[in-house]
Amino acid sequence: MATYGNKLDHYCSVRTALGLKGNRQSTVVTNNPSTIDANQTLPVRFPNLGTNDFIVPGTTRIAFIIVLDGGEDDNRTVVNNLRRAIAKKISVKLEGKEILCLDDADIYLCYKDLWLTDMERKNAAYYGIQSENTAKIRLGASDAAAATQPDASIAAAFGSRFAIPVDFEILTDHGPFYQMGLTDRLSFELIFNDYAPVIRSTDANVIYQINNIAVEFDIVTHQDLARLMRQEYMSQTVVLYTRILRHRMIALNKSDVTWNINLNTAARSLKGVLLLFEDPAPATMGPAFGRNSDFYYNPRITKVQVTVEGIPNQLYAQGMLPYQHWDEIVKRFACKDSSTDMSTYYGNRYGLWLEFRSSDDQKLHGSGRRVENASGVTLQLDKTAEPAGPLNCYVYLVMDAQLKIDSGQLISVIF
Repeated sequence: MATYGNKLDHYCSVRTALGLKGNRQSTVVTNNPSTIDANQTLPVRFPNLGTNDFIVPGTTRIAFIIVLDGGEDDNRTVVNNLRRAIAKKISVKLEGKEILCLDDADIYLCYKDLWLTDMERKNAAYYGIQSENTAKIRLGASDAAAATQPDASIAAAFGSRFAIPVDFEILTDHGPFYQMGLTDRLSFELIFNDYAPVIRSTDANVIYQINNIAVEFDIVTHQDLARLMRQEYMSQTVVLYTRILRHRMIALNKSDVTWNINLNTAARSLKGVLLLFEDPAPATMGPAFGRNSDFYYNPRITKVQVTVEGIPNQLYAQGMLPYQHWDEIVKRFACKDSSTDMSTYYGNRYGLWLEFRSSDDQKLHGSGRRVENASGVTLQLDKTAEPAGPLNCYVYLVMDAQLKIDSGQLISVIF
């Protein structure tokens, strides 16, 4: 290897001989309940399936039919990225023990999806990322250009059926999910959003109706893999994942030149802090047309000073300046060929990310900062004065977390 290199290695191959000959099947299970309304909680419990059945990572989603009703606006439609905008709170539990709870999930997850690649967004029509005309055809708006292609073909394929991905890491990044090996039942709870943040309409009386809710996933049946997964769950195993916590929503005023924010949540491994800003005024993100899920306000912050557990000048010794905001945000969200670039970031996709990890390698777990003192983290944000007006600031903490499972049972959750 040292002499000839990988290309001349006589063991080298472009393939890996680890194929598993299991029977794969796409499954649709009607959820109970199968209808939901705004501000109601939708419980989703995963079925046990068969003794040798596994859920294929990354295939689980909650599908539903949406219908817009009421009001006098025949041109109404839904916001872009319906999959994220429609759920304002997401909770993940193992047999009732909460392992993740995200309030204002729509704000955070819509922002996260702005960093997908252009191709990923282009291929996400089932999830509600689509052209405005495609959305109008699918929902029967009067001003839809129904014959336009490819909008018409996409609308014919999916109709008014949309899906929410169930992308908690135990179902995406930790191998096949084997419910039969766990004594605890994995479950999700989603609280559906108000009408206004979901519907784009000039009439505030338009509502949505959600029905035909089902859980979709692919399963593979394989006896030997089932035996191996049972053995893994019966011995002590650890599942590493990221916990996102909406710390709070703060009502601010644009005319202020300094904002002080205190974050008093302890963390064993704090990856970072994300601040997202929403302008609630009409014609931007306000009630006239519903929420613009692709728009995040830039409050023109000129300097950020960070104090951790009473120690000032953390992260940036002389304070964080505007040209450094881009360098920070890419450490958390950017991927190769991201649809968000520097111009759109500073324009209408702004978010303030403060990186607390010792390494920004996304594959490393536990490199975040330990925060124990009750004083926690204090931020001083200096900014350019603007005309007076309300501004909502959503503060999210991103932390490393882990589940410890022994004999198929959850024994602890560590944040």
